[in-house]
Amino acid sequence: MRLPDREQQELDEIERRLAEDDPKLAAKLTRPAPRVPRRTLVVAGMLLTYAAGLIVVMAGVTLSSVVVIALGACVVLGVFAWFAVRVWREHRE
Repeated sequence: MRLPDREQQELDEIERRLAEDDPKLAAKLTRPAPRVPRRTLVVAGMLLTYAAGLIVVMAGVTLSSVVVIALGACVVLGVFAWFAVRVWREHRE
């Protein structure tokens, strides 16, 4: 739905004054909001990697393959190590 010309001009004037008064806020309001926070994507990736490692371990048990079990265990342990390093770096800063 389109606004009448007068109302659109008033909104444009408000936007211009806001940009003059507080450019940081104006830039923040005009920038599109991120759809999913980065932290959420990182956690989701870690959980998916962990689940993939568990599936590889189960496949190794089913196939009676020590190599496949070890590979899956390395992936699972790698997720924990990755998480520990991330937490350590965040607390260090």
